[in-house]
Amino acid sequence: MNRTAIGGTPLHSRSWYSRLSAFVGAAMTLAVLVTPSVASASPVAGAPAASPTTVATAGVPVGFAPTSTSWTSPTDGWVLGFAPCRAGSCPTLVSTSDDAQTWQQHTAPRVASTPDQTKIHFANKLDGWTTDGQVLLATHDGAGMWWRVRLPGAVGSVSISKLASTDRYAYAIVTYGVGSTKTTQLYSSPLGEDNWQPVAGVAVPGSGGWDIATHGSAAYVALGVIHTSIRMWSTADGSGWTEVQPVCSVDDSVRLSSTKPDDVEGMCSFNPERGYMAKQLVESAGGAAPVVLGQAPNTGITTGFATASGGTTVVAGVGAGASWLHASFDNGATWETPLAIPDVQLPMLDLDFQDATHGVVVWGGPAWSGAAVYRTTDGGHTWSQLTL
Repeated sequence: MNRTAIGGTPLHSRSWYSRLSAFVGAAMTLAVLVTPSVASASPVAGAPAASPTTVATAGVPVGFAPTSTSWTSPTDGWVLGFAPCRAGSCPTLVSTSDDAQTWQQHTAPRVASTPDQTKIHFANKLDGWTTDGQVLLATHDGAGMWWRVRLPGAVGSVSISKLASTDRYAYAIVTYGVGSTKTTQLYSSPLGEDNWQPVAGVAVPGSGGWDIATHGSAAYVALGVIHTSIRMWSTADGSGWTEVQPVCSVDDSVRLSSTKPDDVEGMCSFNPERGYMAKQLVESAGGAAPVVLGQAPNTGITTGFATASGGTTVVAGVGAGASWLHASFDNGATWETPLAIPDVQLPMLDLDFQDATHGVVVWGGPAWSGAAVYRTTDGGHTWSQLTL
């Protein structure tokens, strides 16, 4: 089996997905077995919200363990996590509007903590969504109230693997169906509404995934099933989608990022070994054919990817005895490792930049043996743990 020029080198085995799951999952599962999850008694996913209230108490409760973070500007951010309660552990949502100097607690969505990451995403100060992988909840009043939303056509087993938004639409990657009839589909809804619909033609057969990248009104989505299919589409404003050449190969784990409406970057990861994975930075500029910009360090199995203006690229990984952030500040020509958390191998998730200098990433989570949010204010050169 040969790979395309943009994809790297041939794989040693067709069992890429099972090997990836084993290598990432082994360290994470061990952490869960050794250290009981603080979320073992969390509410059932999708339970209707209790009588919605306004902001509860100020600050962050003792024992709060973050699971996901979303920032709508360098100063405005949300962190979803779990904290001790009478039921054992309950979802807890906090936000900051002053650059993480102070935090306020809000009505939390009724979701469960999952090893695959319970996610939260806000498009602005009012519109947000959360999922534990099985249900999708929305707020349109800044977390005053949360409601479960329908995904028309998503029948059978449903898995929600990615949330994203532009200044016009919210997006989700959804896999649904039974057995051989499963489909991986892009869904969208106008901001401020709960009118989710499958995006016509933006789908692949089978149980797959991959990623969405947005910038302004523009968006890119890659969908695929490892070793079987890879397709990619773009839109200028969400009203119509055009299929484009994928930036990665059918044998890659695909991560996308965008710093300009007409440009998209991909982190194409392949050849997973125990704690290591090849990582290739690729770019398609102005709709041109993808070109390879560089090779990131292979230390760690890829768990996150983000770019910022000015040539900054950061890729997250786990394995080889640590959690890692590798960074390039010259469009992939040279690389360094600004953050390595040794000994406890936990995933680095929700990696994202809000502008050229501010970025965030979640380390671990309530289901693991540790959890924290790290932030950079100097364009990814240094990362510090937020006080939560």
